[in-house]
Amino acid sequence: MRFRKKAREHSLIVLYRWDIRGDSIDKVFDEVVEEKRIKKKDVYEYMKKLVETVKERLTEIDSLISEYSEDWSFDRIGYIERNLLRLGVAELLYGNPPDPGRAFNDYIDLARKYADRKAAKFVNGVLSKIYKDKKATSSAKR
Repeated sequence: MRFRKKAREHSLIVLYRWDIRGDSIDKVFDEVVEEKRIKKKDVYEYMKKLVETVKERLTEIDSLISEYSEDWSFDRIGYIERNLLRLGVAELLYGNPPDPGRAFNDYIDLARKYADRKAAKFVNGVLSKIYKDKKATSSAKR
């Protein structure tokens, strides 16, 4: 489903701009939708879902990222990496994507596209640890 990949990329742009500029996340969302001419309903809705999940659970998500990014203070994580991790945690832990493996690959590809190979490794490592740990914990509670 290509629409999820597009939604993930557009959501990254929203969060990146919001993180750098400090504007209202809703304002930045509308700006990106207009600028990218997002007209497809499925892309728009998935993008909205991802951004809203990050917005609603930001403190919890950032806490997880801080906890699992060993030897890195949260403030030292680059804007691209930090926001890819936010999106990945939001989607994988709270969004129940139909294909988690595809989501992982998309986030790693976005890290390579907007940052570099080291960023992709970092995002993959932190996201994998969080996902495996939290999914194992939720499975054990059942």
